[in-house]
Amino acid sequence: MAKKHRHYGKRFTILLAVLFVISFLVLWSLFISGPNRIYEETTNKTINTIEKEVENIEGLTSHQFDYLTYQGYTEETLYWFDATGKEITTRDIGTLDYDKARKTAQDSYGIEADSVQLGYGYDNPVYEIRGSGKLLLLDYDTLVRVYEREAR
Repeated sequence: MAKKHRHYGKRFTILLAVLFVISFLVLWSLFISGPNRIYEETTNKTINTIEKEVENIEGLTSHQFDYLTYQGYTEETLYWFDATGKEITTRDIGTLDYDKARKTAQDSYGIEADSVQLGYGYDNPVYEIRGSGKLLLLDYDTLVRVYEREAR
């Protein structure tokens, strides 16, 4: 009597496909989704810390240069915070002068500003100016160049 040979080809292929999909989903959740969730949780924790520390703070933004910082303001004060939400420094809001920063960038460094934002340089608050294919950081208080490079 001849032996019957079973063909497991289709079942085995389906099993491998299912294992591949499961493996892909597990790896995706560990290496892509996981770090993003941790980043979001850390960011939210820092923002909550800042909002508890400074009532009525508005316009919170983050800035990444030498390290991550956050900036915000109230009616009277500009604030800079480190990545944990600890206050680094403040300035009176009346000292804010985007137009003067734009003019300095143009006159002293030949950069026509497309955008001007607040940030934090190595040791001090800065105006971050992007334009003319460059990134320029000007010290907030003195408008002296802190950093300059070709924009990416």
